Amino acid sequence: MRIRTKITGLVAGVLLGACAVCGTFAVNQYMNISVEKAAAVEMEKLELAERVFGQTGTREEFERMGEVARDAYLKYQFERCYQKGYALLKGQECIKNMTDYEISAPQALKTPYVVQKQGESYLLIMKRELPYPRGFWVMSVRDITSTWAEGRAQAKNFLIVFLCVFGVSMGIAAIVTGHILKALEKLRVQAEQIREGDFSGKVMLTSRDELRDLSDSLNSMSDQIRQQIEDLELLLGAMAHEMKTPLTNIMGYADSLLHVRLSERQREQSLEAICRSAGRLNQMSGKLLQLIGLYENQEIENQPVDLEELIRRVYQEKEEKLSERNIDFQILRRDGGKIRGGAEPEDQEKWNMSVRGDQLLLTSLFDNLVSNSLKAVEDGGQIQVILDRERRLVCVRDNGRGIPPEDLPHVTKAFYMVDKSRSRRQQGSGLGLALADRIVKAHGGKMKIESRPGEGTEVLVVFGAFFRRDGNDEETRR
Repeated sequence: MRIRTKITGLVAGVLLGACAVCGTFAVNQYMNISVEKAAAVEMEKLELAERVFGQTGTREEFERMGEVARDAYLKYQFERCYQKGYALLKGQECIKNMTDYEISAPQALKTPYVVQKQGESYLLIMKRELPYPRGFWVMSVRDITSTWAEGRAQAKNFLIVFLCVFGVSMGIAAIVTGHILKALEKLRVQAEQIREGDFSGKVMLTSRDELRDLSDSLNSMSDQIRQQIEDLELLLGAMAHEMKTPLTNIMGYADSLLHVRLSERQREQSLEAICRSAGRLNQMSGKLLQLIGLYENQEIENQPVDLEELIRRVYQEKEEKLSERNIDFQILRRDGGKIRGGAEPEDQEKWNMSVRGDQLLLTSLFDNLVSNSLKAVEDGGQIQVILDRERRLVCVRDNGRGIPPEDLPHVTKAFYMVDKSRSRRQQGSGLGLALADRIVKAHGGKMKIESRPGEGTEVLVVFGAFFRRDGNDEETRR
């Protein structure tokens, strides 16, 4: 069943059911109230006539009369005091009938009043016992057909109003349903295009409702998928290109070892070359898997990470290599525009700079940034990591050879290397900055690279949310 049919049937069913119940209740209430009013009026007439009838004789006088004389006297006075439409009952026998109808089985009347249909007429029948003499009743029969006619007129008017409301409601429902279905059809077509790999289609809805939110989400998802596919295609293409060199080296040296008689020195050199190329492939594959995981929106942990402590651990891992090359590595803090040296671990409680994120990914981020600086500086150079809590950024600065201006816009692309020969000698993969950029974006931050050839490079990482030591979030707006 189509959704249009479902919605139309549901709206029609709800309206019909609601109006039927409300209409029946309203008409019945109107009829009941009208009958109760007529009964109340008739009861007042009975009470008034009863007071007049009671003045025709006392209880003692009636008791002194014989039964025949009493009955005859009562019929005479009843005719004088009551009008047409009343009847005098003695027990279950009608002894005086001034109605237009034959009265039978008056004992069946157990309630104060009853409405009885007589042909095309509706009769209101009431019975009231006289206070004295005992055993006598007065029955009232009134034609209330006009009340029933008014009830039918009200029901007819209600039906007309209902049909008008029903028609307008169904028209509005059809318009709204058509609008919703038209938007859903556009979204369905766009989803089909995305499934087929076409990300060019966009659905732009002007309504301010959930459909527009869904459209915006679908458009954003389409753009994100398209960008990820393009990035991954470039990534895989670059990876295939970059893997040719180490694989060629491995195959060439391995072939030489198998088919060429080499000296011991040449065999060692070949094995060292194979080991270097294999190490480069291993490093490349590890970073590539991590980068692909970020492109595929891999879930990241969300917990406070102390950045200064993290960078100290990165330094400890590279301390031996830094010492061998006599490179000065400094962890600095910027407070109020002034840069001062980092505190010792025992002073850590007094100064804290933490970011919400994944500790392993953040370690990989700064490990890559420090590794890049380590490759760029000459022996005896300097690397500084500056923590700026007020501006919510971390700066990794070196005085190395720098990056040419024409290469600067491309350094965060996968497998892009400024000095390819030097990078290969240092087992570079061209994935470090690409991975760093994806990690920063995954944490809601931004990364900016500034460099001048011959003077050094400065990488600025700005995060979104930081913590104080007491656990309260600092303002996250940038």
